[in-house]
Amino acid sequence: MRTLKTGIAVFLVLGLFSALGWEGLQIGCLTAVFSLRENFDRSIQFGKSRIFANTVGGLLSLLFYFVNMLFDHSVWVTLILIPILTMLTIVINVSFNNSSGVIGGVAALLIITLSIPPNDTFVYVIARVFETFCGVFIAILVNYDYNWLIKYLK
Repeated sequence: MRTLKTGIAVFLVLGLFSALGWEGLQIGCLTAVFSLRENFDRSIQFGKSRIFANTVGGLLSLLFYFVNMLFDHSVWVTLILIPILTMLTIVINVSFNNSSGVIGGVAALLIITLSIPPNDTFVYVIARVFETFCGVFIAILVNYDYNWLIKYLK
């Protein structure tokens, strides 16, 4: 059943993002896949973990964006700062007892920082973080509605 629910969640992310003209399909879909768990309660628990981790990754992406602008998009900023921010994402999540969110937080950080167009604004970063929240919400909604539908049909 989890496979079917995952497919439904990905479909809903693709449909919603396409209908609204949003660009972050990969981030929304990946977050929905990562967040969808065996049942509603586990999805809520993991969704909270993902939201925290993605917020950390997103905030550190903003830091990267501003430092990168300050140094005129120098390759050295990427070579030095991305590994440091990756380690910082891990340390922050672990220190908040959020080990389950480490991979998602680092993934959000890397996807966002390594795909920022050079001439784009920080709104791009904020939009990518928002798209992760949408993926979590859709995964939780699919789990809730699926369980409700099964109970209703019985």
